Amino acid sequence: MTIDATLGTPGTTGAHDASHGDASPEEFHVQAVAAHAPGNALAGTGYVAGIDLGGTKILAAIFSPDGSIVSRAKVVTGRTGGIDVVERMAAAVREAAKVARLDLSQVAAVGTGVPAPVDPVTGVVHMTPNIDGWEDMPLKQELGGRLDGIPVAIDNDVRVAVIAEHGAGAGVGIRNMVGIWPGTGVGGGLILDGRIYTGSSSYAGEIGHITIKEGGAPCGCGGRGHLEAYCSRTAIVRHLEKLIRDGKKTRLTRIVGRDLLRAKSSDLAEAAALGDAVVVSVLDRTARYLAIGIASIANLLNPEMIVLGGGVVEALGDDFVENVAKRVRREPFRATTGPLKIVASALGDDAGITGAAIIARQMQVGLHP
Repeated sequence: MTIDATLGTPGTTGAHDASHGDASPEEFHVQAVAAHAPGNALAGTGYVAGIDLGGTKILAAIFSPDGSIVSRAKVVTGRTGGIDVVERMAAAVREAAKVARLDLSQVAAVGTGVPAPVDPVTGVVHMTPNIDGWEDMPLKQELGGRLDGIPVAIDNDVRVAVIAEHGAGAGVGIRNMVGIWPGTGVGGGLILDGRIYTGSSSYAGEIGHITIKEGGAPCGCGGRGHLEAYCSRTAIVRHLEKLIRDGKKTRLTRIVGRDLLRAKSSDLAEAAALGDAVVVSVLDRTARYLAIGIASIANLLNPEMIVLGGGVVEALGDDFVENVAKRVRREPFRATTGPLKIVASALGDDAGITGAAIIARQMQVGLHP
């Protein structure tokens, strides 16, 4: 197992290079740079660790009592799945503590986001499509046991990212906000009256599965016409693939080859920047459907702010966010859509570890299961 580690930038929440460049599949390189000043949500008693678990990489960071990142470590998630992934998560935390010159016993709590349905109370991951062998995985128990009994808080990864934006990012000071994260799928999270809302069985915020077109495009969940079926990267490239089969021409085939399903969000952004009319049209369609979904959410919940994050938004940038915002402002009911603030994530790729550290802090004071 290869572990890459770095010291954090003192006094900031830091940031790391999200592109892996020419690094081998077994090794990634991390670059620490100054980013966002820590917020009160990150401060607390002792050191805590945050883990961002992805399908390809695991990032761990140690946060100091004042809320700044003091070190990071990254490992590949690996393909073996099961308990091996839990071992790698623990190894990343141990390495981050070592780089920070801390004994593991000095880490008071650990938080992690998981790309799957999670029960935060029991700490059980019911299933995840990206990690084999995690059906009904008792992650809180297994990870805590591999970290000498350190208390562990877990939650859904997008919910954790939304908690980060509310506590230390774009939504600081906002009482009611909704986060929408278009990526491989479309995730979401709800902050209502200043706190994350989880619903009756911890699954609230599945914004990607609201219906925006009856009988529309098939969704990966088995439904049709869901937001995810129109606004995820997967949906975007599948629609582009269909247009090419129908005879449309796009620069994207020069960038990624004939297999458009390999296209990353950055490839879409590159084609759009080159003025590719087909890609621009499909992204405009994506913004239109996303605006319909946001207007529905605004009319139901009347939030002050929508935060857009995830790979698609990060790659396409402010122009895409503004396109969505303009379309939302045209949607009725104007009393909710007119004053609604629509902004991009402020924390970017650091939202995962930041939110994980925040739920660790919340667990310390009894605000998280």
